Amino acid sequence: MSQPIISVCVPVYNGEKYLKECLDSCISQTFTNYEIIICDDRSTDGSISICEEYTAKHKQIKFFKNEKNLGLLGNWKKCVELASGTWIKFLFQDDVMNSNCLEEFAKNIDAEVELIVCKRNFLLESTATEDTKDYYEREVRTLENTENYLSNDFSAETISKIASEHPSLNFIGEPSLVMFRKDSLLKVGGFDNELKQICDLEFLLRLASVFGLRYIPQQLCTFRIHSSSTTVKNVNSNNYYNDNIEALLYGLKLLTKPEFKNFRSHIGSNGITKLRLFVKYRFYKASKAIKSSEDSTIFDALSTKYKPFKYKWFDIPVLKLYMSLK
Repeated sequence: MSQPIISVCVPVYNGEKYLKECLDSCISQTFTNYEIIICDDRSTDGSISICEEYTAKHKQIKFFKNEKNLGLLGNWKKCVELASGTWIKFLFQDDVMNSNCLEEFAKNIDAEVELIVCKRNFLLESTATEDTKDYYEREVRTLENTENYLSNDFSAETISKIASEHPSLNFIGEPSLVMFRKDSLLKVGGFDNELKQICDLEFLLRLASVFGLRYIPQQLCTFRIHSSSTTVKNVNSNNYYNDNIEALLYGLKLLTKPEFKNFRSHIGSNGITKLRLFVKYRFYKASKAIKSSEDSTIFDALSTKYKPFKYKWFDIPVLKLYMSLK
């Protein structure tokens, strides 16, 4: 088989409930020049048996079992390393693609494009809590509702400015809804293991702030929301790190990480000033939310690492200024 154009990467960990539906959508594509890379991260349920069953029947599937548990981002990285396609199309074990998904993505490939994103489509289970429904129906930002949707090609500058206006909100899309050149990810530094909840936004923004993106206004892939998914667990966790530190750390990375140099140049001095206010506000919020010695340890470690951003952080006038800019 010649080198495939697209590698569909399916990182798996204890995903037996929806895994067959996910793999069925992979093998039913109208596009033919692709491979399916499955990496199992030491599952203890029936996931491995399902993967072996599908691998025996479908020659485009390549199945790998990690020797040790690599964690979420470690397994993403392993999938990409094993992929031989020019383009990477993630599909998480809970999600499904329309049969024409890869075909439509492939139609949008050209020499000027490095990142392609399709329209978001959420599937919420009937037992989803009101908080979960509210989060996905009201709080989620999209490329279409950022008031910058003038064409299907978003420049790196436009994406950067949207990101500076809505820090820590994923307006681009979940990994299952995007496709990117493998080389492009390597050029901007791979995945960042420090982030847990918005690690996908961080790597997508690094790509888009350098290369821009092409948007397909069609719902070609479905991102499933269910009670046992990592996203829902994080949203409903009331966890100090998820609720207070994650967005703060993300903001600090935007201000300091070398890979976000392009982003900072695109948003200019006014954007950087606003982002600094966001970071200071988050420092203030995180300090007030401490309830245990563990919380205090987490906060102190971050404060020490990014001391210049914590110094002289919040008084009431600055807080009012930030809130007026939101």
